[in-house]
Amino acid sequence: MRYNKNAVASGVALAVAMTALSAHAQQAPAQRQQQLDDVQVTANRLPQSQTDVLASTTIIDRAEIERSQADSVVELLQNRAGIELTQSGPAGTVSSLFMRGTNSNHTLVLVDGVRINSAASSNGASSLEFLDPATIERIEIVRGPRAAAYGADAIGGVIQIFTRQGGEGTHGELNLRAGENSLGKQSAHLSTGNADTRLNATLFHRDGNGFNATEADTSGERDGYQARGAQVGLSHRFSDTVDGSVQALRQDFDSEYDSFGASDYTSEGYQQSFSGDLNIALEPTWTMRLTAGHFDERRDDRNAGIRQTLAKTKRDELGLQHTFLHDNGVESLGIDYRHDAIDYDSTFDTIDRDSRDNYGAYGLIQRQYGRHQLSGSLRYDDDSLFGDETTGNVAYAYQLTAYQQLGASYGTAYKAPTLYQLYSAYGNTDLDAEKSKSTELFWAYDRDGWRARVSVFENRIDDLLNTELGSDGLYRYYNVDEARIRGVELSGSWTSGGLTLSATLTRQDPENRETGDQLARRAELYGRIDADYRYQAVSIGMTLRGSQERPDSDYSDTINAGYGVVDLRTAWQITPTVELSAKLENAFDKDYQLVDGYYTQDRYLEGGVKLSF
Repeated sequence: MRYNKNAVASGVALAVAMTALSAHAQQAPAQRQQQLDDVQVTANRLPQSQTDVLASTTIIDRAEIERSQADSVVELLQNRAGIELTQSGPAGTVSSLFMRGTNSNHTLVLVDGVRINSAASSNGASSLEFLDPATIERIEIVRGPRAAAYGADAIGGVIQIFTRQGGEGTHGELNLRAGENSLGKQSAHLSTGNADTRLNATLFHRDGNGFNATEADTSGERDGYQARGAQVGLSHRFSDTVDGSVQALRQDFDSEYDSFGASDYTSEGYQQSFSGDLNIALEPTWTMRLTAGHFDERRDDRNAGIRQTLAKTKRDELGLQHTFLHDNGVESLGIDYRHDAIDYDSTFDTIDRDSRDNYGAYGLIQRQYGRHQLSGSLRYDDDSLFGDETTGNVAYAYQLTAYQQLGASYGTAYKAPTLYQLYSAYGNTDLDAEKSKSTELFWAYDRDGWRARVSVFENRIDDLLNTELGSDGLYRYYNVDEARIRGVELSGSWTSGGLTLSATLTRQDPENRETGDQLARRAELYGRIDADYRYQAVSIGMTLRGSQERPDSDYSDTINAGYGVVDLRTAWQITPTVELSAKLENAFDKDYQLVDGYYTQDRYLEGGVKLSF
């Protein structure tokens, strides 16, 4: 188990505000970067080598983000192991993420440790479509229940997005890109710092006409998307035992979309998040972390200029965590507080209650005894509207050889009803929480550039929320459904010289146990292959992503056909400071739909230049 005092101190800071590099200023830059690449903090809210985490995880680092030339987080995550995404049209339209076959609101999404799931939407999911890759340093994906660490919402897993960070010296880059459909994207990043203080800032803007979102719109109009924003981060080491940081992210958006048979819908608003932490080494083996965060989202949806819904979410979070390091493991104890508030105005309904509070306490213990590795966690939550809930997770792994690991885990999780589901005109104050019990068996291999993992999982979810037509003619929420999701995930990667290969394949059976039907918009088989090769100053790459057919909804017999899409990319480092790049999405112009009646991107060409110093 690769625990060490420096990794714990830096990883704890990284979990909320990415201060790991400042915590290791005395180390060589190459060594610091190697540690950062291997540290994974999301699974258990503490730093661990990725190979020591007894959960299925994926890290998408800055190098991969730049190499992929992805336009959005939706594009970065699409068809990764255990992940399916849908989007109702071009960039900026509503997206839904299904992790390991669970619902779109069963995955907790964090930005620098702050949850960004909406409190004012009908299902409480997060708006991934508005997050711009220009502001992102890395993404950590953890599959499987993590409620014992985070509380509500983490039934399918957790996705944590860390924003850009600073380093020693002064560095900057300017990215200019242009593509079809009048797309223009610009971003600038600047960082400066020394061994104790780091400062960085990112500005970004994009504007494009998009494409017609739905086949029901015969006018030929395009659904465009505009976004602009900024990200700032500051970290400082006050002494050998105290460091802290603050992060801020703001993005304004204005998107056009088609809905309810109308083609003149718009959604404009903003998302912003702020986080900060203070890390104190009380003893060489005892670290205390204080955290604070705020999330703010506003969405104004209009039809032909007439407001349909104005939804605002505000969330404040506080946390205190103590971590104790031992020769053969680690323990962590923490408490946290969260306050959600909404402001909701709609022509369709109202919400009678506008706030809630949640108090949580959690603990984790991990130990290694020879070839045996054990992990256990327990959490208690008290929600002011829903009540209390206790969740837990236990995992065991056996080191078969120096490179192979065999393990098993069991965890429970839950999702409390949102304010909308409880108190809107469609709500039901008698709703129970959705609860899950999940088991997983896995085999993992890591040696000389080869990585592989096979995970077999089952997740049983009780009291799933659904809607039914009431006597007043309104569809109301109620608890009725039971789902059972069984599956196998295969993932592997190989790096040698300038060649990087990775592949994932997920086979699952997402079943509604009440009806025997396959869960909507979830395929039984999907996967992704990425291949990139770099020779001297030139790189080329390819992504193949595909899926079997999927039922479109619970209310129709429509089946969305399977698809396979190939994306191509290339880059040329002309000089140390100038790079040209281009990509061709959907290279074979595949015609497919992720949501019935909504178009996806046809063949699309984009290119750009990056200037760095």
